[in-house]
Amino acid sequence: MKTAAYSSLPKLAFASCIALSALAGCGDDDPNGTTGAGAGAAASTSTSASGAGGDGGTGEGGAGEGGAGAGATTSSTTGTGGGNPSGDTIRFIGRFDTTKPEGPRFSWAGSAIATRFSGTSISVRFNDASTAAQSNFFQVVIDGESKGVLKVNEDEELYTVAEGLPDGEHDLLLHRRTEPLVGVTQFVEFVPEQGEALLPVPPAPERRIEVIGDSISAGYGIDGADETCPFTSDTENNYLAYSALTGRMLGADTTIVAWSGRGVYRNYDDEAADTMPEIYGRAIADEPEPAWDFSSWAPQVVVINLGTNDFSINVPGDAQFRAPFTNAYAGLVETVRENYPEAFIFCTIGPMLSDDYPEGAEALSRARDYIGQVVEDRTESGDDRVRFLEFPPHAKETDGLGCDWHPSAKKNQQMAQQLSDAISEELDW
Repeated sequence: MKTAAYSSLPKLAFASCIALSALAGCGDDDPNGTTGAGAGAAASTSTSASGAGGDGGTGEGGAGEGGAGAGATTSSTTGTGGGNPSGDTIRFIGRFDTTKPEGPRFSWAGSAIATRFSGTSISVRFNDASTAAQSNFFQVVIDGESKGVLKVNEDEELYTVAEGLPDGEHDLLLHRRTEPLVGVTQFVEFVPEQGEALLPVPPAPERRIEVIGDSISAGYGIDGADETCPFTSDTENNYLAYSALTGRMLGADTTIVAWSGRGVYRNYDDEAADTMPEIYGRAIADEPEPAWDFSSWAPQVVVINLGTNDFSINVPGDAQFRAPFTNAYAGLVETVRENYPEAFIFCTIGPMLSDDYPEGAEALSRARDYIGQVVEDRTESGDDRVRFLEFPPHAKETDGLGCDWHPSAKKNQQMAQQLSDAISEELDW
């Protein structure tokens, strides 16, 4: 039986955030067993798209090649921009470009695809722009349990996601662990085993969170051995980042808009690239068009975790930097408010900032002061849905460290708990 693949597309650390090198091995376990804020919440699927980090079911790990059989699904995209391409049997979670007839394209970490299928195995077909040396990775979640990692790149198109499962119905979720700089991925189709089919997916959860950030929110270096390793795509793990964990803890779809090294006003070490406010409105991170359709998905919570890169290297003095930074940050908050009039906005400070580095910059104190002032100004202007939240600095001795001094899996778990508690308190979730 054939089923259409989808229908009616109605660093910072204190080393370079974007240095890329050879790949190592990948971890795939969720330390808390929160592989799905429940198979019926984030991992559930229906006709509504958006959010990254939601769990559901997903296939067993491994990146084997599978043959397309009579059960192959087909896709026919008719969207006209960034928006919601979900259908009855597939739900797309996050930002997708729906303008290509071959299938929806995506690049943000945490973007996810969920389906439900019958049988003992399933494959997926991707067109992926990453390389064998620096591939995209997907967390595979089946029936609410993490089942391995799928490595995807330009060398292959068809991948066996799961096989040898108990015969019956299964939920599947593929969660992109890697960020935009690794390359764009295009979903083409799911291929059930011969004679089997994709099935209707459960409805999307009502809770929705958007996270705007940098390498910390993307999951940079979480699977690295310690602070001495550089960036590699196989040590990046958005699935275990606080941004995705928070969504699973709260049973929410979570869209994650994050790119390593990007800042609010200036990027890491003044890198000449668009800042996060400049790319925030994009469906594909490094492509100005199509613009993201904000009307297609409205979160109740938006988390902004930016500023770490602004205060990284050669930080300007207060007289030169306070106004440009606060104006840029306030502008981003205003953009979020214009797009999501009812959302709670959490303006946060990441755990990598310190008054000890860079020497003499007083980075943490100044970031706290600047961002706190933006929140205070919004509140005084009558916006009572903006909050300040500071993640405590991480410590190597107690938390461990990921690559380039980034937060470890343990620290990300702590951050997710702190953020989940704050969100629950404000929204009674």
